[in-house]
Amino acid sequence: MVPTYPGTGTTTEPDDINFRELFDILWSGKWVILLVLALAVGIALLYAMTATPIYQANGLVQVEKEQNGAKKALDDLQSLIGSDPTEAPAEIAILKSRMVLGNVVDSLKLYIAAEPRYFPVFGKAIARRRDGSTPGPSVLGLGKYAWGGEIIKVTALDVPATWYDRGFILEADGTRYRVFDGDDNPIMTGNVGERTSVMTPDGSFSIFVQELVARPGTRFSIARQSMQKSLESLSSRFNVTEQPHDSGVLNLQVQHPDSKFAARLVNEIEDAYLRQNVERRSAQAEQSLEFLKKQLPELKAKVDEAQASLNSYQLKRGTVDVKQETQLVLQRSIEIETQRLSLVQERDAALQRFTEQHPVVSSLTEQIRGLEREAGTLKKQAETLPETQQEILSLMRDLEVNTQLYTGLLNSAQELQVTKAGTVGNVRIIDYGLPPLLPIKPAKRAILSLGIIAGLILGVLTVFALRALLKGVDRPEDVERVTGLPTYASIPYSRSQSSLMSGFGARRVTKGNALLARVSADDIAIEALRSFRTSLHFAMMDAPNNIVMFTGPTPGLGKSFVSINLGAIMALSGKTAVVIDADLRRGTMHRYASIPKKPGLSDFIVGSADEKSIVRQTDIPGFSLITGGTRPPNPAEILMSPRFEGLIKSLAEKFDFVIIDTPPVLPVTDSAIIGRMCGSTFLVLKAAEHSMRVIEETIKRLRRAGIEPKGFIFNQVGAKVGSYGYGSYGETYGYSTKKYSTQAD
Repeated sequence: MVPTYPGTGTTTEPDDINFRELFDILWSGKWVILLVLALAVGIALLYAMTATPIYQANGLVQVEKEQNGAKKALDDLQSLIGSDPTEAPAEIAILKSRMVLGNVVDSLKLYIAAEPRYFPVFGKAIARRRDGSTPGPSVLGLGKYAWGGEIIKVTALDVPATWYDRGFILEADGTRYRVFDGDDNPIMTGNVGERTSVMTPDGSFSIFVQELVARPGTRFSIARQSMQKSLESLSSRFNVTEQPHDSGVLNLQVQHPDSKFAARLVNEIEDAYLRQNVERRSAQAEQSLEFLKKQLPELKAKVDEAQASLNSYQLKRGTVDVKQETQLVLQRSIEIETQRLSLVQERDAALQRFTEQHPVVSSLTEQIRGLEREAGTLKKQAETLPETQQEILSLMRDLEVNTQLYTGLLNSAQELQVTKAGTVGNVRIIDYGLPPLLPIKPAKRAILSLGIIAGLILGVLTVFALRALLKGVDRPEDVERVTGLPTYASIPYSRSQSSLMSGFGARRVTKGNALLARVSADDIAIEALRSFRTSLHFAMMDAPNNIVMFTGPTPGLGKSFVSINLGAIMALSGKTAVVIDADLRRGTMHRYASIPKKPGLSDFIVGSADEKSIVRQTDIPGFSLITGGTRPPNPAEILMSPRFEGLIKSLAEKFDFVIIDTPPVLPVTDSAIIGRMCGSTFLVLKAAEHSMRVIEETIKRLRRAGIEPKGFIFNQVGAKVGSYGYGSYGETYGYSTKKYSTQAD
């Protein structure tokens, strides 16, 4: 993407990613990154210190697989077709069901919520760190809040159904208490250890406070929750997993702020689950026993009927000798019929779980059909026997089959009676829950690490966001490419200058000398000005005179800083220099040297002061300063006076360098008037402050006045967060990569 500068349609060619420039952008916003990082870490630490610790208690339950009767046969068939039967998913669903958790809610009265009211955010954290044996003193006089050591135990709370899930306030008063609704309207007054009731427009309100320990005036929150909300609250704290997979061992996990209560919840859930399992199996045995009790008389009647038929036939025909062939057919017929009835029972059980197309059901159906075919073959074989043998065969088979069925049901009934009396179920509690020693939440190290990572990321994003919001140009090469004028210096701001100018107000003269070139000669900004001094020497070789003017597009660019410190550097190098504050409107250069503003330039031009009185020698040999003087009503007209031009020419003969600090170009015309007298004109630009259109308009105005700028001085480079830093230009325009910030006039 080709970048477009704000305020102009001028573009530059796309560049490759410059990691050095990216680093400079981040370095310019290092304090922003550190601030965001500190805020993120502070928030993370605050959360880690104030978050309520959560404990997790665990318990183990084993679900044993049934291996008897039809279920064993079905499981064996399932294993043959590659399916490994397990009851864990169903048992997990039962553990999470309302049937189990509802019993826990009722048993522990989880529908009653009662807890102290803590000061928001950090009140609970303070309470946790205090000795819980006695109520702690209030903090900042906030006596209505709990600050540690408070205890409340409400064992009964009955309210109208329309008041469920509605919050109430209980205020302690020694052995008494007062109850208010959510709007602080009184409901009732009661005594600790006594059940108290009151009639409301919606119904009876009854409460029993068994224990209350608190300072008088301390408030508690109480509520009677609906079963739905109580179950939701318990379900959110409860989780079940099978470990390992297909093992039938279930791991119960409960999370709660109270470690002892977390273990109690696990144990109560395990007991409720085991109890319902035993009750369910006992109920199944009862149902089966009732069914058998209904079937036994019918089968007994069939046995008696078959026995009577056989006896009647024998009395009529006499004793019939059963031939060996008939005996074999009878024995085989009984075996086939018994097997068929057994398989029919297994298939009926399978149809309770699978469809008729399931491989298990299909296999059982095919076996039944095979037995039925074999029974048909035996029937045909029996038809070849004599009629007497056929009759006796039929009667004896009916008697034997009914007798075996009756005996089997009778045995099953006896087994069910034993099972009902001693039902143990297929659930076994392996481990009860123990109170955990350490909380699992909050994970303070993880939270701190996350805060550091989030702070760095947000800090970097903030810097780049500020970079995207910059309205001006901050790269000297971009200005050079568009305007064709060179950049002579890139000057960073010095923190030393910032401390020198502290208290530098509009009506206050600083104490002592504020010249950075004198106080901190090795500062990075001064080094950049020394580099500019060298460049200025070559730039003035073809200049008509030794007069140098500094101006800029708008106020507040640092022209005064550049002008006076450059003059000081010239003097310190053995040259003579005079700096003129030609900004007759807002000149502040006198404050840098802590000298009076009057008399000054304006006073000389109007004739109220002579040249000797306005040219003040500073404490640096060879360096003089002319202040702005009395503020005139018509600065532009005064500057057009011949006396001003004569003064400039006189100073040019007496000093090696005459440096003029002028007002900005765009607001006023003063610089256009002064610039015609100067041999060299430089535009001071504040990095990331001006759009390219503003810079181009400034150059156009100077050129229309007959002034050709020599080039630019980039000031306050890297000062704005997100702009390119001084390090990007250090190899070309300066010598050092020290820390820097901003500077102003």
